[in-house]
Amino acid sequence: MERAWTLIGDVLAGAAAIRAAGVKYLPRFEGEPDGEYERRKAAAPWRPEFEDALRALASKPFSEDVGLSEGTSPRIKELAEDIDGCGHNLTQFAAESFSLGIAKGLHGIFVDYPDMHRRADGSAAEGMGASRPLTIAEERAAGARPYWLQIDASDIVALYTTWQGGREVIQHVRIRECAVDQAGFGETKTERVRVYEPGRWAVWEKAPDEHDYREVSSGVIARGPKRASSVPLHLFRTGRRLGVLRVKPPLEELAGMQIELYQALSRQEEVLTFAGSPMLKGKGMAPAPTVEIGPKRILWTGEAGADQAPRDFDYIQPAAENIAEIRNHVAAITEAMRRLGMQPLTPGSGAPTATATSVEAAKAHSAVQQWALALKDALEQALVFTSEWLGEEKTAEVTVSTDFSALPFAQAPLQALRDARADRDISQRTYWAGLRRFDVLPSEFNADDEVALLAEEQRGLEPEEEIDPRTGEPLVPPPAPPPRRVPPQAA
Repeated sequence: MERAWTLIGDVLAGAAAIRAAGVKYLPRFEGEPDGEYERRKAAAPWRPEFEDALRALASKPFSEDVGLSEGTSPRIKELAEDIDGCGHNLTQFAAESFSLGIAKGLHGIFVDYPDMHRRADGSAAEGMGASRPLTIAEERAAGARPYWLQIDASDIVALYTTWQGGREVIQHVRIRECAVDQAGFGETKTERVRVYEPGRWAVWEKAPDEHDYREVSSGVIARGPKRASSVPLHLFRTGRRLGVLRVKPPLEELAGMQIELYQALSRQEEVLTFAGSPMLKGKGMAPAPTVEIGPKRILWTGEAGADQAPRDFDYIQPAAENIAEIRNHVAAITEAMRRLGMQPLTPGSGAPTATATSVEAAKAHSAVQQWALALKDALEQALVFTSEWLGEEKTAEVTVSTDFSALPFAQAPLQALRDARADRDISQRTYWAGLRRFDVLPSEFNADDEVALLAEEQRGLEPEEEIDPRTGEPLVPPPAPPPRRVPPQAA
C-alpha cells in the first residue's frame, strides 16, 4: 500500500513534489549529463488532470449540505456547526473526508476528547500532571467537547481489529504525526506515534538525536457511562478491501496515467525545443571559430574549388511527422484520463459516441453513489462515538445526497427526458428534476418558485409604450376628435 499511497500523494502534491522526486518519475537518458537532465526536468510541463478528475467526483454529493435527522439532540446540532474545533462544519468536514477517501481508497475519522484535569490550585487544565480528572459538570463549565480528526491512510502505522457482538471493532491502532513546536523565532519538529487501545492511549516520541521511540505520556479513554470496548476511529473505504489496512485505491491507475502524461509532455517539450531552435549544419567547409546566427545575419560559404564539394548550410531538426505523432500521443493520454475520470469530452473526430460515454458515466455514477452511502455510514458511526463522549442516546442520522449525475449535460439521458416529456409520459416537475440531476438546472432550483413564475407570465404583461426614437420619451397619442353631432331630422 505504501507505494500506491506515495504515488497518489506525490501526484496530489503537484509539480514541485514530482520534480523533486527526480528519476523516480522522469527517467534519465543513458549518458545524459547532470546539467542537461536538470534543465529537462525543470522544463517538463505538468497538467493536473488527476486532481481535476478527483475534484469533479468528490464534489458530486455536496451540491446540498449534509443533513441531520429531526431527532438529533441540540448538543450534536451545535457541535455540527464546528465539528473539528477548527471552524469546519459537518458538510465541510465530510467533503474533505470524501475527497481523501476517494484518492487513497481508505480514510479515517477519529473522535477525540481533550484530557481535562483539575490542578492543585483548582483551575482546569488539559493534559497530564494534574491532580484529578474533571467531573462532567466541570468539563462543561471549562468548554470541553468532543472533536473530529482527519486521519490520512498513510499515517496509520498499524491497525488490528477483533469481532464483538457480530461486528468488527478496532482494538489497537498506531497513528504517525509530526509535532511542530515554537523555539524562539524558529521551530522544532518532533516525530510522534499515538497509540490507542480500548480505554487507554499513549504518545511515543523520537528525539532528534535518537533512533528509537520512547513513551512520553499516557492516559485513559473514559468514553460514555462506562469505559468503551473499542477505539473511537472509523475507517471510510472506497477501494476494494484486500485486508484490514490494505485496499486497492479506485484511482490508482489514473495516478499512473498522470505520470505517463508528465513523461509524454516532457518528450513533447524537448522535441519542440529542438524544432524551435534547430542545429545549424555547414556542408563542405572547415569549422569556423565562431559563427553568428539569427536575424539580420549573413553566412558566407565561399566559392567551392574544382576539387571541392559544394558548400551549403542546412538545419538539423525533428521531422514534422514526429512532432505530430508526439502531439497526438499526449492528446490520447489526456483524453483517456478525462474519460476514466468521468470528465465530459469535447466533441470531435474520433471521440467516443454519446452512448459509450453515457454507459461509462452510469458506471461512475453507481460507484460514486456507493461511496456516498459509505460516507453516510462513516459519519453516523462518528456521531455514535460523539454521543458516547457526551453520554447521550445514539439518535442522530445523517443525510448525504446521492441524487446527482457523474456526467453533466449527457446527451443520451437528456434526449430521453425530452422525449418522455413531449409524449406526456412524465410530469413537468419530473422533467425539471431530471434537468437538475444532469446539471442543466442549478442545484438551488426550486420547482414551487418556478411554478409561481410561470403563472405570473401566463397572466400576461401590459403592452409596451411607444417612444420617440430620438428623445426616448413616450409618444403622446393625439387627442381623439370630438364626437360628430348629427342634427335631428324634421318630422
